[in-house]
Amino acid sequence: MEPSHSRHALIADEQDVPLLRLLLASFPSDAVGEVILELPDTAGGHPQETPFLPVPSGITVRHLRRSTDEQPGLAACTALAAWVEEWVLDEHATAEGHTIFVGMPDNALVEHCCERLLDRRPGLHMHRPRRLGAPL
Repeated sequence: MEPSHSRHALIADEQDVPLLRLLLASFPSDAVGEVILELPDTAGGHPQETPFLPVPSGITVRHLRRSTDEQPGLAACTALAAWVEEWVLDEHATAEGHTIFVGMPDNALVEHCCERLLDRRPGLHMHRPRRLGAPL
């Protein structure tokens, strides 16, 4: 039987929404954690329509707005680093204590951010989708 993770973080952008829906549908009803979704503002600074994500009651959804002049993934990387600093402590520092999904597989900034976090905290339990076009 797979161990139960106490805390979940799912960090993604608008391109990851279909995968997030699949992942969240597989979560138990008592899952606890946070979805952090980086979304672009449209031209003129108006927010893009926020996609609906069905989440268990213990999972909150936070939207980070990315302005048109901001590098994609920057807000997500900042949020990921802050989440790790806040939650990956004590009993959450093991693979049984947390699980992290980080989308945006073709974003070099996000790749670098994840590599740095794993270098600093080798015990992180982080899942990444494959790069588009990468061999299986």
